[in-house]
Amino acid sequence: MRIYLACFDIEDDKKRRKLSNLLLEYGDRVQYSVFEISLKDENELHKLRKKCSKYTEEADSLRFYWLNKESRKHSQDVWGNPIAVFPAAVLL
Repeated sequence: MRIYLACFDIEDDKKRRKLSNLLLEYGDRVQYSVFEISLKDENELHKLRKKCSKYTEEADSLRFYWLNKESRKHSQDVWGNPIAVFPAAVLL
């Protein structure tokens, strides 16, 4: 299982709402246009990117950041609290 941070800036309200609903099928909203999503592998990411492309235009931005075990270990909020705690099965 791979965890990604999906971040977007979409101008069109309708497309932004549809993209948000799609990403909610894969994970949780952590901020208004930022989601932590779980995908099985790189192939599933490719399929999701294709689905997402229906809701984006050239002026829009949608990025996927892979959050591996090491990067999650160093993630924290503004007060220094860890923000990314996963079950042991995900940390393998």
